[in-house]
Amino acid sequence: MNQNDAADQGSSVGGATITGKDRSGAEAGNNVEIRLQPEGVSPSKELAVGREHNTSLPIHTLPVEVFVQVIHLHMLHILDHESDNENYYLQLIRLSGVCSHWYNVIRGSPQLWTRVSRSDPHTVVEMALQRSSSHPIDIHLSPTQDIEQDTPDFQPFMNAVTPHKDRWRRMDILVPCSWVPETIAALGGPPPKLERLSLIDTETRSCAREFDLFGGRPPLLNSLTLNGVSIRWDSEVLHNLTIFDIGWIHFPSTDAVLRALSHSPQLQKLRIYRCSTGSMATLSSPFVRLPRLVMLEVEHRDEDATQNFLDHIISDVQNAR
Repeated sequence: MNQNDAADQGSSVGGATITGKDRSGAEAGNNVEIRLQPEGVSPSKELAVGREHNTSLPIHTLPVEVFVQVIHLHMLHILDHESDNENYYLQLIRLSGVCSHWYNVIRGSPQLWTRVSRSDPHTVVEMALQRSSSHPIDIHLSPTQDIEQDTPDFQPFMNAVTPHKDRWRRMDILVPCSWVPETIAALGGPPPKLERLSLIDTETRSCAREFDLFGGRPPLLNSLTLNGVSIRWDSEVLHNLTIFDIGWIHFPSTDAVLRALSHSPQLQKLRIYRCSTGSMATLSSPFVRLPRLVMLEVEHRDEDATQNFLDHIISDVQNAR
C-alpha cells in the first residue's frame, strides 16, 4: 500500500532512525537505521506477523467513530499547545503514517480536515478543502510572522476558500491595520452558515472608521469579536448575538451602542475593553434589558463613561464591571 498520496509527499514520517555514540562515547557521525528481523524470517511472514500484532492492539479494537474521536481530541490538544496553526496538518499527516489502518481512517474522516489557514501552503489548503468534503470549515487568516516581508496578497487564499463560502462556520482574522480594508472587502457578502467571527487589528488602539461588514447579516452568526475594528452600529451583523466582545474602538456615542445591543436580547456575554465614546448617555437615552446575560465586563478608558454605560444596562448579572 502506498501510505502517502501526492498531497502527503514530504510531510509524513518515514522509518525510524537514531544517532548514537560509539563505545568510547564519541558521537557517531551517521544515522543508524534499526531493523529488528529474526534470521530466517521472510519479509512476507514478518509483514503478516506485524499485521496480526497491530490488529490485537487495544486501540485498533475501537469502533471507527470512537477512534476518530480519539484522534480529534488529540489534535485539539495539539492546537492548545502550539502557537501557530501550520503544525496541525503536519501532526495529522504524521499520525496517518503509523499504519494502513490509521491512514485509511484519517484520510477518510472529513471532520479531521476542517481547518483552513492562510499560513498553510496552498497545496495543504486545497487538500483540506477537498478532504473535508461537505463539512463546515473553520478559516484562519493572518500574516506570516515577518509582517514587514509579507503583503496583503491573500487573494490566492480567498480564491480557494470563497467557492466553499456555504461551509464557512468560524473565522478568526488577525491582521495589521493596513490589511483591514482589503480583508473586509475580500470577505464579500454574508456567509449563510457562519456562526462565529473574530476580527482583530493588531495595531489600532482607537478605531473610529466604521466598516460595512458583509453588507448584511449572516443568519446564523451568534458570536462576534471586534478588536481595533469598528463597523456600522446600525448593521444587522450586530443583531441576535449571544456573545459580543469589543475592544479599542471609539464609539460615535454611547446611545449608538445601546441601540445596537437592544437588537440582541439573547445576549449572554458582553465585554467592552479600552473603548471610548464621543458622547455619553443622557436621561433620554435608551435602557437595554438583557435578561439572559451571565457575563458583563465593561472597561472604558474613562471611568465615568464606564459607569454611564452600566447605568443603562438592565440585567441580573452580579458584580458587573
